[in-house]
Amino acid sequence: MGFYEDKTFENRCGRLQESPKSDRARKGIMPLSKCTGHSLQTGNTMMRTFLAFITVIALVSSVQSLAGAQPAEPFVTQMGNGLTVIIREDHAAELVGVAVWVKAGSSNETEKNNGVSHFIEHLVFGATAKREPGEMDLEMESIGATLNARTSKDWAQFNTVVSSRYLRQALDVLADAMTAARFRDQDIEQERRVILDEIAKKETNPIAVCKDYLARELYGSHPYSLPVEGTRESVLAISRQDIVDYYRKYYVPRNMAVVLVGDVDKERAVAEIGRAFQGLASAPAPKQSASEVAPITQQVNKTLKAPLDSTCVAVGFHGPPGADYKDVCAIDVLLAYLGFGYRSWMAEELKGKMALATEVSADFLTQRHPGAISLIVQTTDANVEKVKGAIFARIAAIRNEGLTESDLALAKRSLLGQYAFENETYGGMAASYGFYFVVSEPQFASKYVECVQSIRNEDIIRVAQKYLDPTQAVVLIIGPNQGGNR
Repeated sequence: MGFYEDKTFENRCGRLQESPKSDRARKGIMPLSKCTGHSLQTGNTMMRTFLAFITVIALVSSVQSLAGAQPAEPFVTQMGNGLTVIIREDHAAELVGVAVWVKAGSSNETEKNNGVSHFIEHLVFGATAKREPGEMDLEMESIGATLNARTSKDWAQFNTVVSSRYLRQALDVLADAMTAARFRDQDIEQERRVILDEIAKKETNPIAVCKDYLARELYGSHPYSLPVEGTRESVLAISRQDIVDYYRKYYVPRNMAVVLVGDVDKERAVAEIGRAFQGLASAPAPKQSASEVAPITQQVNKTLKAPLDSTCVAVGFHGPPGADYKDVCAIDVLLAYLGFGYRSWMAEELKGKMALATEVSADFLTQRHPGAISLIVQTTDANVEKVKGAIFARIAAIRNEGLTESDLALAKRSLLGQYAFENETYGGMAASYGFYFVVSEPQFASKYVECVQSIRNEDIIRVAQKYLDPTQAVVLIIGPNQGGNR
């Protein structure tokens, strides 16, 4: 979807299953029903997950509700070294969400170093020039906070929520991680084993596996085709020098933003950020991927063998880039209708009335370049053709007639309710501003609700005709009994 988190609408029919979010900890600002992520939690992260969730409960009870509202226009400035600073003052509680966003995800990688962005996420909160392993976590826990992180296609982000009286300390810890990570050999080897375990566990998640298969077919030679966590082969091959070179190239001020939301004074906050991040010397912004996403010129149909317990039908399309606000909002509404909640079309029709599916997923991954639209259905071999027929019949109807007035209204309410939930905490608002910094501009966080509310049925028809073109679809049948090994 067009707001932070790899927005996936997945229906569990009474069973909310948390797909992995972060190697550090579950972010603590997202609803438990969100089912996306690039990696799996292990060991100590489960305790961090619990602590982060407790933080959510405290924040939800203390921060003003934003239901039906949206984040206000942020203050945005650039430091002398090129570092972007995004601040939103809100003094409802003595808390502040602190986040650092870096334009450094798997889209900046090659097949050879695939997974290095995610590898760095694992390592930066370890040993630094002035802190030994574990000291960052202990320092943050001493002020009642936890450190969280996540990597995606276009970005890596590192965040916490602290009492505003401890802002200087939180900034010092994050700046230390962003500027002075040591990447000790023993830490690299320890985290390499953790990441390999995450990759193995991800392979047991049919929806995640199908999304990776779709990405390969949708994006071909473009780096969006690469999995965020890397492959077993690429992770095994990544060297310390690969990590250091990538860190020095992308963790530079002109490629980063520091986001503060909460009980801060912006002038004093800018000064604190300048003090903390003075170790980041001015440097040219690294060149982002210049390769264009090649269009799909005819429908792609493949059957692929995969070690899954059931068969999946995966249908994918290219969506709008993050900066195309009107189309992003319209696609979000359309995907909300198709797959968000128990009353979505996929849940009611494919799982309910037709009894063709055991699990369904509808997703629009908003990216800097054309995003990925995916419709994934777990089914049986006998029902594959019925599922495909039902999906493309519904798409054809939407392309011709759009949605009914009641379906459009329900989709908007569901979408905006989710957006309000994700922006009712300081951490959630900081995430929204940072996400838009990467894929478009941070100010869009303050326009999203109005944009969604403005969507009309003619917009749904327009984007369905523009993006959900069956002649430009990737259609994959993936399962244990299919052909075409990958």
